[in-house]
Amino acid sequence: MTGRPRQTHEVGERAARRAPRPRRESRLPSGALLFLVPLVVLEIAVFFLPLAYLLFRSFYDWQPGGVSTFIGVGNYAELFVDPEFWQVVGNQLFYLIGLPLWVVAPLVVAYLLRENVARPGLWRSIYFFPAVMSPAIVGLVFRSLLSTSGPVDSLLRGLGLDALALPWLTDEDLVKPVIIVLVLWAGFGTGVLIFSAALGAVPQEIFEAARLDGAGFWKELWHIAAPCIRPTVVLWTMFQVISIFLFMFSWIYVLTGGGPGLASATLDFAIYQKFMRFGFFGAAAAESVVLIVMIVLVPVIGLIVPRLFRAVSGPGRREEDRA
Repeated sequence: MTGRPRQTHEVGERAARRAPRPRRESRLPSGALLFLVPLVVLEIAVFFLPLAYLLFRSFYDWQPGGVSTFIGVGNYAELFVDPEFWQVVGNQLFYLIGLPLWVVAPLVVAYLLRENVARPGLWRSIYFFPAVMSPAIVGLVFRSLLSTSGPVDSLLRGLGLDALALPWLTDEDLVKPVIIVLVLWAGFGTGVLIFSAALGAVPQEIFEAARLDGAGFWKELWHIAAPCIRPTVVLWTMFQVISIFLFMFSWIYVLTGGGPGLASATLDFAIYQKFMRFGFFGAAAAESVVLIVMIVLVPVIGLIVPRLFRAVSGPGRREEDRA
């Protein structure tokens, strides 16, 4: 007699567990949104209003303190037929070639430091030291070191390696690769610290299991470590892309002044030249708008293209796996 009620009770409990539970509405306390108002106002005042004003002035022959004539898209039309502008854009895209190096090198070193390395904290501090130095100071030091009569070329000539004593900063073909290496050296330590922190959060058991399966260093790095910290890798990559477009000015200004000619100039340096040196304010505003558009588009393209590639190649891979 007691079996059936007990079975009914158990069925009822299972049904209750399966039944959807009412969602708890998460409501902010009354007046909590008021604390966000100053932040929103500050964001609009500091970021969006200047951008809107810059866009507005890009349609004028902008003469601060004088009469500014509306010329529509005239500034953009002149910009897009200017060969110097396209040369600078080519330079900007060339610096993107250094992106894999700026991402992979600190990742590899950070992974090496998590192994049995004596005093890894000391090594991280040494790597990070250039990041705390001013780019202006570092640029002046390397400008003197790499000049044609500087210590580097003098040492190479003294060792009989005259063929390697090159005009590092005055040759159109050499200057951009040299800047890529110098920027890598300056920001290398920051990437090492970020990747070391991310790798430290990955459970050690994952790497131990991979080693038991016979995975070597590179397989463990690319197939275990990198996927585990993929959000950090993507974040660092996006930061490097933005840095290429926004934070190269100090290096270019101190090292080369955009030269030889415009061989090393970037968009931010060209905007500075047009605005501060030549007084082409409307053209500088238009070029600033183009720079902002590029900053938005390049990371978006970098995120969308791999996904489209995986979507296109996915069905083919599944058919191969079935075969």
